[in-house]
Amino acid sequence: MIYCIVGPTGSGKTECANKLATLLNCPLINCDAFQIYIDMDIGTAKISREHPLYSKYHLIDFVLPSSTYSVAQYQKDFRQIFEKLIKKNKDIIIVGGTGLYLKAALYDYIFQDEHSSNKDELEKLDNTELFEKLKTLDPNASEKIHINNRKRLIRAIDIALNSSKNKSQIIDMQKHKLYYDLPFEFLFINPDRNKLYENINNRVDVMIEEGLVEEVKNLLNKYELSLTAKEAIGYKEIISYLSGDISLNDAIELIKKRTRNYARRQITFFKHQFDCKEYSTIEQLLKDIYG
Repeated sequence: MIYCIVGPTGSGKTECANKLATLLNCPLINCDAFQIYIDMDIGTAKISREHPLYSKYHLIDFVLPSSTYSVAQYQKDFRQIFEKLIKKNKDIIIVGGTGLYLKAALYDYIFQDEHSSNKDELEKLDNTELFEKLKTLDPNASEKIHINNRKRLIRAIDIALNSSKNKSQIIDMQKHKLYYDLPFEFLFINPDRNKLYENINNRVDVMIEEGLVEEVKNLLNKYELSLTAKEAIGYKEIISYLSGDISLNDAIELIKKRTRNYARRQITFFKHQFDCKEYSTIEQLLKDIYG
């Protein structure tokens, strides 16, 4: 069985996956967009290298923070690892909160070839200009992307300019079916909202106590952080603090607020994109599997 343990940040996914992996003695595949980065440990709540299960994890700690990493790259890396593991293991656990990574890895997600790009030129346009350009190139996509979502606007325009098909046509080609003919269980941990927010706030406080500020300082001294690495919640706020733009207290409160907002988006995504069994606690999930 392939168990996909998903849920919002702060829901206890990693703890649950570790307990299940110990019971099953099986490998785990990370599905978190920022735990892939080397030296980004505290802010991503990554499993410790000293943890007895660390060696069972795949797709963790393998990308330099100076490197840009895409969903398409994750799909390729995931499938290479997964197809090797499935030959030797009857059980595999996939764990993480990056829903788009999971969707791309397990479903018939199609990506354009990225041999050329117009992104540098598109970055010079303001949001209104980008939105109008997308309306001309791909009207259907423009109806689904907000004018202020600059990253998605640029991505959709770039696809339309560099591919024989625009983004909407590529999506229409997909059947939205599982890529693998294997038994999957999608297990969604969705705690009580108040409890979840309490967990998130406490976890941010613990990250600060454990040295998140020093971790970010070390990253900035060691690497020229990529745009994708800088987007990680917790890191971009501390970078603003270190740059003198905001106070440490403001940075901490901003991390908590953005993490809570992100958790809400994760919950919405998992509810609508996957056929999940839903649990409010880790204990309920494990009891359902083991009785």
